[in-house]
Amino acid sequence: MDTIVLIPGYMCDQSMWSNQLDILKKKYKVIIPQLNIGDSIEKFKNNTLKLLPEKFSVIGFSMGGFVALKMAIEERERVKDLVLIGTNARSVSKDRRLLLNKSISELNSKNFVTKFSSSSFHSYFAKHNTTNHKYLNLITEMTKNLGLDCLEKQTKAILERPLLVNLLSNIKARCLIISGELDNLSTKEMNEELANNIIKSELHYIKNSGHFVMLEEKEKFNKLILNWLIN
Repeated sequence: MDTIVLIPGYMCDQSMWSNQLDILKKKYKVIIPQLNIGDSIEKFKNNTLKLLPEKFSVIGFSMGGFVALKMAIEERERVKDLVLIGTNARSVSKDRRLLLNKSISELNSKNFVTKFSSSSFHSYFAKHNTTNHKYLNLITEMTKNLGLDCLEKQTKAILERPLLVNLLSNIKARCLIISGELDNLSTKEMNEELANNIIKSELHYIKNSGHFVMLEEKEKFNKLILNWLIN
């Protein structure tokens, strides 16, 4: 059975993939790393690679997409299929850097779960889904489970992530790029940049969804990735 690794996003754990696990397990051995050891994209990549066989497929979401891109660029012969969701190949922008630094400076062990979850929630989901308490509860639980130390490490990794745009043409794997049409974090320009520079790539937008397409439009998302992986 082939192996597929699902790499979670910023302060996410395996819970974010709950709508995909059962269907993927029918075809793949599924591995989901926890990005809580190390404080850089490079370290997250190396730690994840230790869990994987010689060849594998990878699905990376948001920050997990940064890790997936590093794998596909540096382990060209090992990565068979690459799925990128709501991510980009850029280093952190000036505005994002200021926002992350301000946010992390205001957090402590008593307030980080509530503050991080509530502030992230509205940027993660399409406006019509921001009254869905199930989604807010999920973000809150994942933040609580991972903890403040993990938040600080992952924030550092995002702030120091490398620019990869000029290396995208080195990717050998075929690539599916997915973005929610209402995603404000992974913009149309970012996604087209990926598609234009990764040689064997195709780009799909999913309507009525924000950043978390695997939750907000799970049926559309699952159909898209399954059809692509099989073909």
